[in-house]
Amino acid sequence: MDMSLPPVQSWAPPGATPTAEVDAAARASQANAVLVLQSRALQHERFAPAAAAVLSELALTLGCERASIGFHSQGRLRMAATSGGSEPLQQPALVRAVAVAMHEALDQRAAVVYPLPAGALPMPCFAHAELMRLNGGLAVCSVPILGAERVTGVLLLERRDGFEAATLETAKDVALFVGPLLEMKHRLEAPVGGRLIEAMAPRGVRHGSDVRPSWRWGVAAALSALCAAVALWPVTFDIVAPARVEGREQRVIAAPADGFIASVLVRPGETVKAGQLLASLEDRDLALQRDKSAAEIGQLDKQYREALTQDDAAQIMIARAAVEQARAQLALAESQLGRSRLRAPIDGVLIGGDLSQSIGIPVQRGQSLMTVAPALGLKVVAEVDEQDVADLKLDQPARVLFSAIAEQPVPFTIERISPVALTLEGRNVFEAEGRIDDATAAGLRPGQRGVARIDVDRQLNVQVWWHRATQWLRRTAWQLIG
Repeated sequence: MDMSLPPVQSWAPPGATPTAEVDAAARASQANAVLVLQSRALQHERFAPAAAAVLSELALTLGCERASIGFHSQGRLRMAATSGGSEPLQQPALVRAVAVAMHEALDQRAAVVYPLPAGALPMPCFAHAELMRLNGGLAVCSVPILGAERVTGVLLLERRDGFEAATLETAKDVALFVGPLLEMKHRLEAPVGGRLIEAMAPRGVRHGSDVRPSWRWGVAAALSALCAAVALWPVTFDIVAPARVEGREQRVIAAPADGFIASVLVRPGETVKAGQLLASLEDRDLALQRDKSAAEIGQLDKQYREALTQDDAAQIMIARAAVEQARAQLALAESQLGRSRLRAPIDGVLIGGDLSQSIGIPVQRGQSLMTVAPALGLKVVAEVDEQDVADLKLDQPARVLFSAIAEQPVPFTIERISPVALTLEGRNVFEAEGRIDDATAAGLRPGQRGVARIDVDRQLNVQVWWHRATQWLRRTAWQLIG
């Protein structure tokens, strides 16, 4: 990559005939001056004394009234040091004129001399002309300082006798070899905030490019404004929790007696009608008991009739009691036989109890086998984590989104908060229940799961983030520190 500036047009007095020896001596003198200035810059660790030493030595070497240097800082060119001490800093108009002249050289990416030398091509140098008017007629020369890939600053010289070619070449060499040393010291002493800004905005302008750093500042400002707008945007602080659908009224079908599952006619998720046969238990023993009781009734009834013909009061009483006992046993057997057929108690949906793979398995009396919930009259049960239960209150609006109807969340209102925590999947949760309107519940089925959002309050985004962060920090600090 070519790191050199465009050559400054040189000129020589009329009639002069430079020789090779004179040119070699001039180049040696320039190189010696640059080495001396580099040593001045390296003798000091801080930027201020290093810049003062370099600029004073440069002004003395080139016979300048004043030498100034400026660098890009936080996206714009600023005058960093001058060889004139504090005198120029007491003249704001002159300071501004020096900075504008430096910007003019930076805009043109080339050394600018005013007044223009004889025979030089005309170039815009209005800022230099204004600086010459303010500084008492001193000639002005500005030379950009090259960084790794960018022009990072400007060296400005003010001289009473004008600038000849040798002086300009020396100034260019100083800007090329000494300027980056001073720029590095100046950048390292910048505050931390300034360094962060410098990391986002480039230091100076790329060689051979018309792109200014302003667009980067524009992007940074737009991103900052966007982040501020997001942070200060009012949002609804809500609690997010897993949720499920349940029927407000659920019926559990239990085993009426000890036995074995004989057949299963429905599975969870199917719609059932009241009285519909769902499953049956093994009833062979009950059928035998019924038949036995029916046969005993026939025999006992015959004995009762014989007692009546004999008109034996004692035998009549005994036979009648035996008949009534047998009839009671028959009624019991028929009742047990009827209960061995499990039927739906209400119209609804079977939400629990898949017995299709349990045929032949023994069950105990009172064991829960199936659960039926009405198709309408549903409720949402949100499983709220214990860290959020303090923000939970009755009548809070909420909404739940199910995978089956992901296009539209279902609204509900908190009606009950369980006072006792449950352990679900390793989490301590409190159940918050809310009713779903029948019109809204169309298409939902008990047992469906989704994600609920319970609205707590309207807050700024940054307040919501801070609330979550402080909760996490308190828990973590308590676990680690106590």
